[in-house]
Amino acid sequence: MSLSLAFSSALSGLSLSKRGTQTVADNISNANTEGYGVRSVTQAARSVGGNGNGVTFTGISRHADQALIGELRNATSQKENATLLGSFWQKMETGLGLPGESGSLSSTLTELDSALQRARLSPDQPALLQQVTQAASDVAKKISSASQSLLVERDRADAAVDRDIKWLNNTLESIAGLNKEIQRQSLLGGAPEALMDVRQNLIDQVSVKLPIREFPREDGRVFLLAQDGSILVDKNAAKFDFVRTLDPSAQDMSLPRISLNGRDISLTNPMFASGQIGANLQIRDTHAPDLLRRLDEFSTDLIERFTPAALSLDSTAAAEVFGIFSLRGQATFDGYTPGISTLIEVNPVVFEEPWRIRTGVDAAVPGPVADNANLDRMVQAMQRSSLISSQISSGRDIHGHVTDILSLLGTERLALDQRISRDVARFTALNETLAAQGVDTDAELSKLLVLEQAYAANARVLSTIDAMMRTLMEI
Repeated sequence: MSLSLAFSSALSGLSLSKRGTQTVADNISNANTEGYGVRSVTQAARSVGGNGNGVTFTGISRHADQALIGELRNATSQKENATLLGSFWQKMETGLGLPGESGSLSSTLTELDSALQRARLSPDQPALLQQVTQAASDVAKKISSASQSLLVERDRADAAVDRDIKWLNNTLESIAGLNKEIQRQSLLGGAPEALMDVRQNLIDQVSVKLPIREFPREDGRVFLLAQDGSILVDKNAAKFDFVRTLDPSAQDMSLPRISLNGRDISLTNPMFASGQIGANLQIRDTHAPDLLRRLDEFSTDLIERFTPAALSLDSTAAAEVFGIFSLRGQATFDGYTPGISTLIEVNPVVFEEPWRIRTGVDAAVPGPVADNANLDRMVQAMQRSSLISSQISSGRDIHGHVTDILSLLGTERLALDQRISRDVARFTALNETLAAQGVDTDAELSKLLVLEQAYAANARVLSTIDAMMRTLMEI
């Protein structure tokens, strides 16, 4: 080998060692950085005139297991969806209380039943009549509070969807912009790896909101698809539009309220099968309205049971006159109306004059203090079987209707707890697998030692060539 070839070969080795050292340093310093793809130097043999002439740097490779990343994103969407839904059902179950729990809806109804039984045995005791009033008030407050919580949750979900859609539009635009910059850097021979890290992080964040699939392009770009096959990012970003629900108690939620590039998207679209947006849409359009309807039906039944004319508790009362329970801001009872459970309360006239529980809500004057006929019929009203929903095939007494509602809450919450456990376990396993494929600092330090040795060897070659050249110059 000539001195010039040896000199050129050693210089190429030094240059490659320098790039390799910088790459190792970058890897180690970003060992804990989310979305960082491990870098490695790529090289090729160089020859001149058919003779080996060292190595040449061909670029930096960024390593990422796209199949594993895709699985992790899918697991993320599933986990976030289940977590939000589980939180909703947990709040609702806590709001109504567990069966037998102090202050729960079932307990307050049991106390109302007991108070009526005690008052029936001693109708002349004002304190016992007041206990009936207080127990009825506790029932009404529990129902109203749970219904108000549902409206709050529905409005929160609606606001969250609105916020997430705006964020999603901005993020998809950012990903499309990064696509173009990465493509430009790749064509110009630049180093787009850092931009790829940023893009991967953004796509990971999108998977929290929606389930997505990523497909790479040859020029460094990627295109994103939703679960239904809709293109979210290619050359340009797709645009979502969302109409915020102004009235959280609105019943008609069947019309599409999210559109993609002007096309309406149904709630049943696979695009919303998981992710936070899908969960919030289910809460807003399905779960909260369904539970509110059940509470409305229960409230209607509860009011009707104690309406004097409807139950013959007071023959002097008109059909629309309230009994123990009434509706805030309404003078008459017109049967089932959406949102009725948010308005239920104890009839103010009963609070003011508890003797009306014994004699009759619409009585002109107090009746005999020993007359417990009204109270007898109230006790029977609690036990009367009724059918309040087309979704059940047989009648229930008042406690049976509460049991149905609490059973629904418990079943949904338990199912979500099991799903959350499964989804979290899957997410954790995939995340740990991906982390294991990240930067191995021990391996990087080993590479650094090899690079140090290579650098020293090439430096010795240059030193030897320098000595030989000096010797030749001195001849």
